[in-house]
Amino acid sequence: MYKFMLLISIVIFSTVSLTIAAEKVKQKVPAIKIDRTNEKVVLNQSKYTHVKLKKTNPPAFEGGIIFWEDFEPGGESYEWTATDLTLPRPEHGPSKWIVDSYNALGGASWRCADLTYGNHGGYGNHWYQVLDTPPITVDNTSVNFSFYHRYSIEDPGAESPYDGWDGCNVRISTDNGATWDVLSNGSYNVSSSWAFGHPVQGQNEGTGVPSWAGEQTNWKKELFDLSSYISADEPFILRFAFASDQAFSTEFDAEGNYDPDLFGWIVDSIRVASNDQVYFTNNGENVDMTGQDIEYIIPAGGNLWHTAEVTEPFDIGVGFDAPSGPYAASCQNGSAYSIDSTYNPFMDNNYATGPISLPDAEPIYLDFKYLPYFADGDAFPDVEFFRPEVRPVDSTEWEWIEDEPYVYSEGADVWLEFAGSYGFPVNRSMFDLSRYAGQNIYLSFRFWSDEDQPIGPGLLIDDVVIYSPTKTIVAPSNVSAESVPADTSVNITWDYAEGMHYIVWRALPGESNFFYRGELDDSSRFIDKGTDVKPIVEYRYAVTANVKYEGESSLSDPAAIEIIPDVVIDYGHTDGKPDGYIESAAAENIAVKITPPVYPSYISHIKVNVNTTGTTGSSARVNFFNTDPSGIPGDQITYQLYTGLREGFNTILLTQPLKIEFGSVFVSYERFSSSPYLSKDTTQIVSKTTYYKSGDVWSEVTDYNAMINAYIDTSGNEPVGIRTEPEVIADTYQLGKNYPNPFNPETTIPVMVPIKGTKNPVRLEIYNILGQKIAELYNGSLNPGLHHFKWNGLNNAGQHVGSGIYIYQLTGESIRLSKRMLLIK
Repeated sequence: MYKFMLLISIVIFSTVSLTIAAEKVKQKVPAIKIDRTNEKVVLNQSKYTHVKLKKTNPPAFEGGIIFWEDFEPGGESYEWTATDLTLPRPEHGPSKWIVDSYNALGGASWRCADLTYGNHGGYGNHWYQVLDTPPITVDNTSVNFSFYHRYSIEDPGAESPYDGWDGCNVRISTDNGATWDVLSNGSYNVSSSWAFGHPVQGQNEGTGVPSWAGEQTNWKKELFDLSSYISADEPFILRFAFASDQAFSTEFDAEGNYDPDLFGWIVDSIRVASNDQVYFTNNGENVDMTGQDIEYIIPAGGNLWHTAEVTEPFDIGVGFDAPSGPYAASCQNGSAYSIDSTYNPFMDNNYATGPISLPDAEPIYLDFKYLPYFADGDAFPDVEFFRPEVRPVDSTEWEWIEDEPYVYSEGADVWLEFAGSYGFPVNRSMFDLSRYAGQNIYLSFRFWSDEDQPIGPGLLIDDVVIYSPTKTIVAPSNVSAESVPADTSVNITWDYAEGMHYIVWRALPGESNFFYRGELDDSSRFIDKGTDVKPIVEYRYAVTANVKYEGESSLSDPAAIEIIPDVVIDYGHTDGKPDGYIESAAAENIAVKITPPVYPSYISHIKVNVNTTGTTGSSARVNFFNTDPSGIPGDQITYQLYTGLREGFNTILLTQPLKIEFGSVFVSYERFSSSPYLSKDTTQIVSKTTYYKSGDVWSEVTDYNAMINAYIDTSGNEPVGIRTEPEVIADTYQLGKNYPNPFNPETTIPVMVPIKGTKNPVRLEIYNILGQKIAELYNGSLNPGLHHFKWNGLNNAGQHVGSGIYIYQLTGESIRLSKRMLLIK
C-alpha cells in the first residue's frame, strides 16, 4: 500500500566532494534544465551535459545577487517570521454510526459508514468513530457481553511495529468514559493496529492495540466475559471503536487510491446478560446508543525558528562552506544555539521572509548554507525533514521550488553549501525560481519532525542568496592537457584571470557532451586523477570561467590527451600516419607480430587505424595467434568482437588482458562484409612483422606494414589500472573524518601515525552523546603511516546500537582527538 509519494535525500559528506544521494519513492531523479549564456546545461545528480542553445540573456537585468541574508546584526532585515504550522487532524463532522439496512441482520443494523462513499457506502480516511452504550449497572459480576458483526476494511500487513492498518475493536470504561480498556476474547486478527496506535496517522494510542481488520463477510458472534472488569452495582459503558489511517479506504486518498467495496463495520444483537438476567440489548434500533466522532489533535510542535549566534566548533569542509558570520537562523529550543539543546517532536515550523522583488530575468536561482544536525533511524516518512518553499505575494499557498515535491532528511555535523553538496557547480542550483521572474515572492524554510525523541541539535540556515548569473564572462584561453604517466593523472592548465572561479569539464572518447570534473578558485591548474581516470583512453578537456552569483562563460576550446602510463609501451611497426588502406575481403586476416621487451607482459588494449571509404559497418573481429616454429602465425589463442569503429585510430579494450610469458604473439584484423578497411603504412616497412592470410595460408607482406598497435604493460605484475595509495607519513597524529557519514551499517575511520609515535600505545574508542563508552576499536601500538579502522555499529557486547550521534576518540600519551559521526538505520 503506497501511502506517500515524496522524495527523501540523505546527506553524505566527503572530503573530496560533497554529494548528497537522493532516494525517491518512485526511484527517479529528474534532470534539472538550466539556461546559460550560449548553451544549456542539463544537470542530473553529479553529471552535467552541455548542449548548444541559442543565446537567451534578457537585456533588462545586468545579473548578480538579487537577495542576500546572512542574519548578522546590523544587516538588512527581510522581516523573517516564524510560524508553527502544526495542524490538528481535520474534523470529519458528526458521528458516522448510523442504523442502516445494507447487509443488515434483520431489517436494520448499526453501521459505521458514510453512504456517499463507494458502491454501497463505506468509510473515509483518518476516522475515529465510536458507538457507546449508556451506563449499565449489574447486580453480580458473572456477566457476558455479546454481539454479532461483519466487516470489510483494509487488509492487515502494516509496517513494523504494527501488523494492521485500519481496525475495529470493543472497549469498556468503569470511570464514566475517562479511560478505556480494550476487551479481548482472543478473536482479534491484528495485534497492533496502525490506525489506533500511530501518533500522527493514527490515534496515538501506542503499539499493541488489537483489532479486527480485513474481511469478515458472514455474521459472526463475539462473546466477552466481563467478570474481571466490573463490580456489582458500579456502572460501566461499552464502546465499539473504529479507526482508519490517512490513506486507502472507501474514500479517495491524496494519491487517488481507494476500494469502493469496503463497506465498513456492521454490528447487531448487542446484549449484556448473566445466566438468568438481561441487563441491556439493542438489535439495530436507533435508541439508547450514542455515536461520536472523536477528534485526535496532534500536539503543537512549538515555534522555534529564530536568529542565534553559533559558536560551537563544528567541523568545516572546504573553504566556501564556512558561513560568512557567526549568526544563523536556528530551529532549536533556546535563544542561544547549543550543542546540548534540541528541537521538539511533532513540529511543522516555518521561517518566512517579507516580500522579495524578483527582476524579469532568467535564470534565477536560490542557494544557501545549512547545517543539518539531526537524525532519525526510522523509515521515511516517519523522520525529520525540511525543504525551502516559495509563495507569490498574491497567493495563499506555499509551493515547492523544484519540479516535484522534494524534501531533505538526515544530516551531518558540518556546514554545507546546499547546491554544492548535491554536486552542482558554482552558479547552478536545483532551486530554480525562474518561473517567478518579474514577481514579488515570499521565501521560507520549513522543518518537520515526527513523534520520536529528537536526535541532534536541529537545523541551521545561513547565507541565503537569490541570484541571476547572466553577466557575460569570457571563456578561458590556451587550455592544454598533459598526461603524467607515473600515476595516469592529467594536468589541465589555462590562462589565469584574477578573481575567477573555474570549472573543468571532460568528454569521453566518442562523446560530444562534456561532463563535470571539478572546480577551483584563483588557480589555472587542475589535476584530474583517481580511479575514474582510465589509462590508454583519450579524453578531451574544456574549462568555463565563473564569477560566483554573477555569470559563467561558454566552454573553452577543448584540449585532447591520451593517458599512457610509463610502464605501458605503445608497440607497433608504423610511423602512425596512414598511407592508404588494405582492400581485404571478408574473413581474410591481416596480422602484426608483437614481441614484448620484457616478460611477463600483458596486452590490455589493441589500437587499429581504419578507413571507412565505401563501407557501411562499424564492426570487426580481432584475433590472437601464437607463433609457430617457422616464425609465422600459428594456433589461434582467442578473439574479440568490436563494434563502434570510426575513421582513424580506435582503441579496443580487451575483455581479459592477454599475458605473454615468452616469445611473440600475432594480432590480426578480420573484416566482415561491411567492415571498415585496415589502414597501412608504406613509408616505414619492417620485415617479418605483417602477414596476410587467405584461406588457410599465411604469407609475409613486404610492401606495407598494417596499422595495428598493442599497448603492452611491462610492469611484470597485473595490468595497469590497479593502483594502491602511496605511503604517507605525517609528523603528528591525525584523526580523519569517518566515511561515509552518516552511515549504515559500517563506517571507516582514518588514523595517521607519525614516525615518533611508533612505540606509544593508543586507543580508538566510540562514545555515545552522553559520554558513555560504547566500543573499543583498537588498543596498542601502531606502525607509522595511514591506518583504517572499521566500525560496524556494534557495542562491546556485540549488540547493534541505535541511530544517533556518536563520538570517536583517539587517545594516548599527549593525544586526545575526537570527531562526531551519525549512525542512521
